[in-house]
Amino acid sequence: MDVNNTANSTSTSTDASASLTSDSVRQIFNAPGKQKSRVWSVFGFHKKDGQLDKSQAICKLCRAALKYTGSTTNLDFHARRKHGDEYGEIQTSNKQEHANSESKERKSGNVIPNYFGQLGHNSSRAQEITAAVTRFIAKGVCPYSIVEWEGFQDLMHTLEPRYTVPSRKHITNTCIPELYAQVKRQVEKELANAERVALTTDAWTSCATESYVTITAHHITPDWQLKGHVLQTRVFKGSHTGKNIGALLKQACVDWNLLDKDPALVTDNASNMVIAGEEAEMTPHLMCFAHTINLATQKAFKVNTVTGLLGRVRKVVGFFHHSVRAAEILQEKQKQLVLPSHKLIQDVSTRWNSSYDMLERFLEQQPAISAALLSRDLRKGGGVNTLMDVDFGDGEDIVKLMAPVKLVTMTMSEDKRPTLSMISPVKAKLKKNFEASDKDSVVIREMKQAFSNDLEKRYTGLDDLFYTAAALDPRFKSLPFLSDHDAERTFTSISAEAVSLHKKVSPSTHCNTHLLKLKYILHILSVCQSAKMSALDELFGEDFEVRTAARSVRDKASDEVKRYRDRESLPLKNNPLQWWKEQQDLPLLSSLAKRYLCIPATSVASERVFSTAGDIVSTKRSLLKHEHVDQLIFLKKNLPSKKDVDSDDE
Repeated sequence: MDVNNTANSTSTSTDASASLTSDSVRQIFNAPGKQKSRVWSVFGFHKKDGQLDKSQAICKLCRAALKYTGSTTNLDFHARRKHGDEYGEIQTSNKQEHANSESKERKSGNVIPNYFGQLGHNSSRAQEITAAVTRFIAKGVCPYSIVEWEGFQDLMHTLEPRYTVPSRKHITNTCIPELYAQVKRQVEKELANAERVALTTDAWTSCATESYVTITAHHITPDWQLKGHVLQTRVFKGSHTGKNIGALLKQACVDWNLLDKDPALVTDNASNMVIAGEEAEMTPHLMCFAHTINLATQKAFKVNTVTGLLGRVRKVVGFFHHSVRAAEILQEKQKQLVLPSHKLIQDVSTRWNSSYDMLERFLEQQPAISAALLSRDLRKGGGVNTLMDVDFGDGEDIVKLMAPVKLVTMTMSEDKRPTLSMISPVKAKLKKNFEASDKDSVVIREMKQAFSNDLEKRYTGLDDLFYTAAALDPRFKSLPFLSDHDAERTFTSISAEAVSLHKKVSPSTHCNTHLLKLKYILHILSVCQSAKMSALDELFGEDFEVRTAARSVRDKASDEVKRYRDRESLPLKNNPLQWWKEQQDLPLLSSLAKRYLCIPATSVASERVFSTAGDIVSTKRSLLKHEHVDQLIFLKKNLPSKKDVDSDDE
C-alpha cells in the first residue's frame, strides 16, 4: 500500500503516531549546491517556516532523521551500514555523470580548473602553508605529532582543501631544522653587530631526569634596543663541576663567535658557578642579584619568631587547600564580608617571595578565614587555627618591612631595560630600609639585622662596576648614594676607560686595505721629507705626535663627561636606552654605556627557560632527542612573530 495514501486514510490515535505520519509525508529537499560531500546524494532536509531545517538530515532511502551539526561522518556511516549496495550504486552513477559532464566541457572548450586539485609540494602556496605550520609548532610548543591529529587535518582541509599536510617525519627532520638554521643565522648576525655580549646560564632537570644547561645572551643593538636570545640548551652528562660548566661556556663563545665581544657572565651564587666563571675567563662575573636578595631574605625569615608564625599560617592555608568543603565555606564568608574572592596562597620554602605572598594574602582574608574556621560545618576547623593576636600584629609588620624587597625583586627581573645600573641605588635604599629604629619590635629588629648582615658580605670587590654602571644610566648619574669624592673618582675612571676603549676599538674600524694604503703613504712622506727633517723631528717626532693624539682623545672624553653631567637626570619612569639614542654628541660615552648597560643584574632569563622546557619535554614527550629539545627551545624564545617580521619588511 502507498505510504502517502496510508497516511491520509489513517486516523491519528496518539500525538506520537500523528508526528511520525506527518514526518513520513513531508517533502525532502536536496541540500544546497555548495554541499559537496557524496552523502548528499541520499540525504536532504525538511523545510521549517519556509527555510531548510538543517538541524536534522533526512535519509531519502528510509526517511531516518539524523542529527546534523556540520559533520557528515554519521550520515556516511548510516548510508553504508543501512543501504550499502544501493548507496554504492548511486555513487557510481554520480561519478559517471560527473565524468561525462567534464568530457562535454572539454569537447566544448569550456575547461574550468578543478579548485580541489592537490597543490604540488614545491608550489609557493604549499611552501607558505608548510612554513606557517612549522612556525605554529615552534611558537605554540606543540608536539610534532600534531600534524597527524584528525582535528588538525580537518582544520587544514577546511582552510585549504588542496593542501596535503606534511608528515611528522618531514616536520621533524626537515622543516624544524631548516627554520632553526634560518633563525640562528639571524641571531648570529645580531650578535656580530653588538659591542659587547653578556651571558647568563643555569642548569635544570627534565621530567626524564636528564640534566640540561641553558645559555642566554644579552646585548644592545645599534638602535639602542636591549635584546636577549637563548643561544643553546645542551644536555649535560657527568658531574656539574665548575670546570665542566666553564668548559661548556668557553665552547659556547667559540661556537657563537663571541670571544671578541668581551663577554660578561651572570650566574647564581652556587660555588660551582663561581669556579665556572674563573674557568671560562669571563669578567666581570656577576652573581644574580635576585638570588642574593633571596638568600638575605631567607636569613631574615629564619628568625625563630618568624619561622613559627609562618608555620602556623602554613598549617591553616594547607587545611583550606586540602578540604573542598572548607574552601567552599571560605568563599561564602568572603561574599558575606565583601572581601575579594581570592584563593589562599601556599608558599614554597625555597622562594621567600612566596612566603611573603602567603602571609599578605592571609592577612587580607583573615576575617573570612576566622569566620570559616568557626563554622559548625567544619568539625576540625577550630583545631587548625593556633594563631594568637600578637601573630597578626607581627605579620603586618613583616609584610610592611618586606614590601620594598618584593618590589626590588620584581623590578630587577625586568628584561627590556637596564638593571645592572640599579644595583647600587637599590642596595643603598635597602640599607636605609633595614636600619634599626627605636620603634621596631623585637622580631623586626632581628629580621633587619639578619638581612643586613647577609647582604653586606655579598658583592665584595664589585663596587666600582656597580658605580660605573649607575653613572652611565641617566636616571642615576647624579650618584646621590655616594660621597662627592667617590662620585668624582667614578667619573674620572669613566673618562679614562672611554679613552682606553677608543684606542682599542679604533684600529678595528678600518679595513686591512686602508691600513696598507696608510702605511704606504706614510712611507712615501717619510722618504720625501727625510732630507728636510730636523734632528729634533727625528728624535722626538713620533712620540710627540702620539702624545698629542692621545691628549686630544682625553680632552674629548673629559668634555663629553662634563656635558653629560651638566644635563638633567632622566625621570625614573623613562627608558635610559632611548635617552642615549638621542645623544649624538656623546659618542665615546655612548659606546661605554652599551658595554655596561647590556649586562643584566640577574640570571632570571635562564630560569625563565625552565617553564618553556617543561612544556616541551613533557611526560608525553620524555623521549624527545636532545637536539630537538635545543631546537624547539631556541625557536620558542628567538623566533619573531609573523607580525613583527612583516612590520620589519615594511
